[in-house]
Amino acid sequence: MLAGPASTTPPVLRHLASFVAEDPLDADARTLATLRDGVIDTLGCIHAGADTDVAMKARRAVAAMGHGGSTQVIATDLQTARPQAAFLNAVAGHALDFDDWEIPGNTHPTVVLFPAMLAVCSDTASGAAFASAYLGGFEVIARLGEALNVRHYEAGWHSTMTLGTLGAAAAAGRMIGLNADAMTNALSIAASMATGFTCQFGSHAKPLQAGFAARGGVEAVLLASAGLTGRAHVLDHDRGLAALMGAVPRDRIAALPDRLGHGPALAEYGLVLKPWPSCGYTHRIMTCALRMRNRLDPRRIDRIDLHLPDFHAQVLPFDQPASRSEALFSLPFVTIMGLCRGGLTLADLADAPWADPDFRDLMQKVHVHAYAPARPDRNYADEDPDRMAVTTRDGDVIEETCVYPTGAPQAPLSDELLWQKFTANVGSGPADWIEKLCTWPSEADAANLFIRKGPRP
Repeated sequence: MLAGPASTTPPVLRHLASFVAEDPLDADARTLATLRDGVIDTLGCIHAGADTDVAMKARRAVAAMGHGGSTQVIATDLQTARPQAAFLNAVAGHALDFDDWEIPGNTHPTVVLFPAMLAVCSDTASGAAFASAYLGGFEVIARLGEALNVRHYEAGWHSTMTLGTLGAAAAAGRMIGLNADAMTNALSIAASMATGFTCQFGSHAKPLQAGFAARGGVEAVLLASAGLTGRAHVLDHDRGLAALMGAVPRDRIAALPDRLGHGPALAEYGLVLKPWPSCGYTHRIMTCALRMRNRLDPRRIDRIDLHLPDFHAQVLPFDQPASRSEALFSLPFVTIMGLCRGGLTLADLADAPWADPDFRDLMQKVHVHAYAPARPDRNYADEDPDRMAVTTRDGDVIEETCVYPTGAPQAPLSDELLWQKFTANVGSGPADWIEKLCTWPSEADAANLFIRKGPRP
């Protein structure tokens, strides 16, 4: 039983809030480099996603709502209210499912943290201020993720929204200097906004949920700044977030404060940067496909069998995708793209290959087998790799397995590939802008740096 209304146990949320508000939140050079790359990568994803239908429709909807304000929306000429700017930037950044993600919380962290920080920062906020705020927001997401574990995601909660809303509030609250009491209220209020469902994957609602998380974090901070309050026991209450969203044993929540202060969670877990614009759970299969591509002729394929953990497979339901949104969550589509085209790019998505009859015929040869993992508490484990087996018309079987996808901390993208992706997403930019982006954590005026490059043509 989790702590109830009469519990005298210090609220876990207060520990989190005090840590984010009061800890120096410093990082060593390696962790700072991870943070730097995550923000640069997400900035590129926001630029690329600004042209998508979901981002453009979201901007029209916000304009129709009549939100005035002076906060800039990246890659557009639109200015709006702070919460709505955070919302629109996060929607654009997540529109193509090209942005980073992390392991313990199973969230896309930077796409909710960065827009929330940018929405509340001063016009001259430094890179150092962004870095410490990011570390605070990531800490909240990762430590909550450790406590709620994969079970929360497996139950159908979209953790980018549930955990990300609290993370966005933590990052935005640190950005404007909330004290521990106000931070506690901000996180508590954010918890009341934290919802979102994995059954929405493959629709516009998926990137919208990332937007809701960023917006909710900003709104929670502004509400707490005005003196509004929330219950500090909202995490560990027997009718609170952990109990209702994850049925988490009390000892897991109670142990959360002990995880704070022993080094940044970002240093421990890192970020998974994506080389391909599709759900991260398709990337191990893509890695397998690329490894075997030169060993077979797609025209000779008789059958393709894919084996992966059940809680990965359940968010990839589209065997015959009918739209780009569905294709991003389709194992057959990603498999055939890897075997036939050697990967997946934004240009590929623009061509709509999932509608090609030859592609659809090949996708029908793909059979997905979900298995119960030996380590259900781990997103990736040596005991639970993805496995791909291709049977040819001659009866030959070619197999590959993958534990860590390309882009994971265990198999990181090179700096060259990171900047190739950024350039493809953003297009050419002023040389001095690119140069300063490389060192943004040490820049005195990072806020204007992030929004400097104008609207996409």
